[in-house]
Amino acid sequence: MRFAASATTRSVRRIHRTATALLLAGVVLACTAAAAPTATAQPAASAPARVVTETATPPVTGAIGHLYTTSTWARSVLLKPTAAEECSASGCVQRFVGGDIAWSPRTGARVVVNGPVRTSWWDADGPAGFHGYPVTDTTSGLRNGGTKQVFERGAITHSPATGAQRTGGSIHLAWGRSGFESGYLGYPASGERTGLRDGGVYQVFERGFVVWSPASGAHPSMGAIRERWRLSGMENGELGYPTTDEYRGLRSGGSAQHYQWGTIVWSPGTGAKALAGAIRGYWNATGGQNGALGYPVSEEYRQASFAYQQFQGGTVYWSAATGAHSTTHGDIHNRYVSLGGAAGQLGLPLTDKLPRAGGLVQQFVNGWLVWGPSTGTRIVGHPTYKVWSINPGEFGWPLKDSWTDARGAHVAFQKLETIWNETTQELYSAEPVDAATVVFLGDSQLDLDSWGEQGARAAGYPRQVVRSIGGLGYVSGSPAVGGGSATDAMLADRILLPQGNPGLVVVNLGGNDARIGATDAAILSQANRLWDELRRKYPRSTILVNGVLSRYDAGHAQRRWVDGLVTREAAVRGWPRISMAGTATIAGANGNYLDDVHLTQAGHNKVAPLYASALRYVLGK
Repeated sequence: MRFAASATTRSVRRIHRTATALLLAGVVLACTAAAAPTATAQPAASAPARVVTETATPPVTGAIGHLYTTSTWARSVLLKPTAAEECSASGCVQRFVGGDIAWSPRTGARVVVNGPVRTSWWDADGPAGFHGYPVTDTTSGLRNGGTKQVFERGAITHSPATGAQRTGGSIHLAWGRSGFESGYLGYPASGERTGLRDGGVYQVFERGFVVWSPASGAHPSMGAIRERWRLSGMENGELGYPTTDEYRGLRSGGSAQHYQWGTIVWSPGTGAKALAGAIRGYWNATGGQNGALGYPVSEEYRQASFAYQQFQGGTVYWSAATGAHSTTHGDIHNRYVSLGGAAGQLGLPLTDKLPRAGGLVQQFVNGWLVWGPSTGTRIVGHPTYKVWSINPGEFGWPLKDSWTDARGAHVAFQKLETIWNETTQELYSAEPVDAATVVFLGDSQLDLDSWGEQGARAAGYPRQVVRSIGGLGYVSGSPAVGGGSATDAMLADRILLPQGNPGLVVVNLGGNDARIGATDAAILSQANRLWDELRRKYPRSTILVNGVLSRYDAGHAQRRWVDGLVTREAAVRGWPRISMAGTATIAGANGNYLDDVHLTQAGHNKVAPLYASALRYVLGK
């Protein structure tokens, strides 16, 4: 705001003009006298004597006088006073040949030297105007011949290239943070200019601007970052006003500046790029320029339903449905790009790249990319991946991309091929089955060439699919299937049985339930759940329940008990069943055990004919 000059100030101006005129007149008279001849010129006899009256030098007193008399520098630049001290309610000013001394109780006595700074100050009504009293003496000898003086409400700075310019308030402070005229902004090149959005103000400097608004404060804007901001529409664009100064010293010589609705980041290798919204938030959360992504190398690209931005280390994708995720450089990223990226068959990423079982995986809208160290990156569908991820070691790495035929969606793993059937919502193994195929689900009693397998071959089932898992039971769990029981593993597809209609499905469990002392109620509950699941998977196959192979001695009493429990329950349901209680003793295999419960191969060979006979009888063969 511009303050009106007081009566005292106008009086000081008149005194200044009068004193200056008198001083100039004295100089002219002195010069005229010096030019007159002295050797022969004589005054006329009749001319009256000439009287010269000297004008007294105005006194210099008080605080102004103290500064003048004690400072050699002040006397050298000011020379002598040209007017008496003039005071107002706020302070005093005294004029000298070389400038002024201004004093107030708040600022003390300060020298204002003749020149552009002093002229600008008086043009703004001196101490009664915008700047108030000086708080420093005039400083000269600045960069490129500049001069500056700080006043109560800002500063006036002059350079030959920019003229005298005023700076004040928050803009002056922001300029100060940049190093004043010796900093990267250089000298002010204009006064403050108003009229920006939301009451904003800016001021031009040699190498940039300082921009202020009530909401964001004052911040310098310069260089490549300012140019990128200009391209965005400056304060009227998508970024709004700057909310920080440019901060430097980032990795690889980079710098950045925050704005109301985004950030501009610059590095020598990537230039200045804008970051905003969820992509900026994700980039910050993953380490910014110090993280895996590094600096942005493109602007944000916006499609109909998603946006993406490229970085040194990969690409960040965002949509309202999926949030922000990245694909970072490597085999998965390269494969994703080759498949068409976000517009391709996989769609947008749903996770970042994740470590898994010594490899890497990443989820997308329409499937997973799974990378194995020796197999490369392959596409795996969601349902298949869910089962694979629980126990990758049971499957190995995928050898080729998932493919679909009339049976469902296939994935060929190192150890097993799987099929997901969308109609039944089931995951199967891809082993071929027919009426001559038997599928065994059991525990370690099926190890070696077991009595069960031999008996089934003898009963007319030469094609065999065997799932024998040590420690497994209706209730008893095994680490091989994630720690759960056979029932839990079947329901969660952790045990995969083949798709199709095998001629016979045999359940051979219960021995481990006897070992752990599972209750009758728990065994029966879990057995019925398992049998129901098998019936759902194989509605047209014969499902047969084996009891628990045992001897007739007291050490196998609990095994015989569980055998009777499950075969009686199968009978109640009308299912085919074969009791194996005491069969080892009947077969003469009591001496053919590896330990207390597992037969040697010789033991299996002895039991097999009895089982084959019972199997043929139960199946009506």
